[in-house]
Amino acid sequence: MSGTALFLGGVFWNRTVLSSFQSSSLPPSTPFESESLYSPSFLTGGLLVAVFVFLAARSIREATDHSPDMFERINQKSVSILFFSLLCGTWVLTVFPAPWLLAPGKFGLTQESRATLLALPALIAAALSTHLIGKRQSVALSLVTGISISFLPHSQPWTSVFISIAGILAGFSTALFRGRIGFIKSGMLTGLVLFLMELGEHLYWNSSSPLKPLTMVATGISTGLLSALGAVFLLPLMERGFGVLSDMALTELLDVNHPLLREFYLKAPGSYQHSMSLAYLSEAAATSIGENPKLARISAYFHDIGKMERPQYFIENQAAYNRHELLTPRMSAIILIDHVRRGIEIGHRYHLPQIVIDAIPEHHGTRLMQFFYRKAFEQESEDHKMGPDSDFRYPGPKPRSKITAIIMLADAVEAAGRVLQRSSPTPARIQGMIEDVFSDIIKDGQLDESPLTLEEIATIKRTFTQILVSIYHHRIPYPKATIPGQKKNSPEKVQGAFNAR
Repeated sequence: MSGTALFLGGVFWNRTVLSSFQSSSLPPSTPFESESLYSPSFLTGGLLVAVFVFLAARSIREATDHSPDMFERINQKSVSILFFSLLCGTWVLTVFPAPWLLAPGKFGLTQESRATLLALPALIAAALSTHLIGKRQSVALSLVTGISISFLPHSQPWTSVFISIAGILAGFSTALFRGRIGFIKSGMLTGLVLFLMELGEHLYWNSSSPLKPLTMVATGISTGLLSALGAVFLLPLMERGFGVLSDMALTELLDVNHPLLREFYLKAPGSYQHSMSLAYLSEAAATSIGENPKLARISAYFHDIGKMERPQYFIENQAAYNRHELLTPRMSAIILIDHVRRGIEIGHRYHLPQIVIDAIPEHHGTRLMQFFYRKAFEQESEDHKMGPDSDFRYPGPKPRSKITAIIMLADAVEAAGRVLQRSSPTPARIQGMIEDVFSDIIKDGQLDESPLTLEEIATIKRTFTQILVSIYHHRIPYPKATIPGQKKNSPEKVQGAFNAR
């Protein structure tokens, strides 16, 4: 029997050759050796690997089942170019160093620790993608990067899986926290995940090699923190380079001490106060339909900045007399329309994001200036009756996003509310006023290009009604407080008499 040989493929295979081939084709690190199949280390590693595969699969399902993220919608014009830019950068920074970093014996690190270091560019890209274009794009980016690694020299199959899962979970950990400190928290959480993944991969695939837990902790935590610091450094550069927004950028623009807002307040205080009131309405409306309330408030802040060039021609800034009484209706219309162009120029001068600048022309749409149009109609003779009303319409465009449509509706409601405030603003009259404003805008076709649905319009209408009813509620006249012994008609008053609200 010892001399028995098998002739296969033109080669004689005896027992010695077969045994040597079997021992060489199955490395000692394989998890499927019969003597290690039920060892505690193998089972522990398998459990950890299974947990992270489950978390990654759940993250993929959550990302694909839901509608696009808020910032994927906000930055929708730049999603494709941002995705491919992040993909190319990650691919270059991962693929080129991979053959050198994955080669055995580098830095005295285990295979898992070297794979963790190699995953650093993918982790940074996943964090940036989550902040700028949403979790769906982050998942796709991590999967494509991991697949690319599987074709490289010295790359084990688990390396590709490791980098893909690490990127997916890093993106979702980034979405859990907000603000600058949120980057550090997400970095620590990512580092903990990396350490546990290293441990699971080692126990499952490479249990025969020495276990170095301290090295795994160091590489895992340091890689997680470095990915957070890299994202913090690159995020503002990506925002400026691609003209996109993140939550941090919106938070900075919310500051009322922004240089442009301070100049706006000093030059056109009435328009500034109108913008602050409009911001309150717009923020509430955006929240009610699931849009970004920060973007709505910021767009309201800056929507009328063009008025500060000629503030005296706008009614909210006039104290003594109305300058339009000295002008023809057509000239008044030209001056009012011009504030849109000036606002766009000012927005570019102060480097406002394009999506915020878009609210300056779009919140007017192509609406008709009814007051000056009717005044011109009354003044012009029968021989020169007015033709088309285009001279008294704003140039547009009409609102093309939900946020700018909200700003248009809120702007009209806030202006009508100021007029109603002079009379008796009962809840019924407030509701009727809002119905009229919405009806006029819809009939004029101003929302034709907006993605607002009828259900969302109804929700915004209810939100505006609740807010204005609470603002213009009936007030009880407080009696004047008197001091015992004081004459009834004395002009002196105590301080409490002025605290009526």
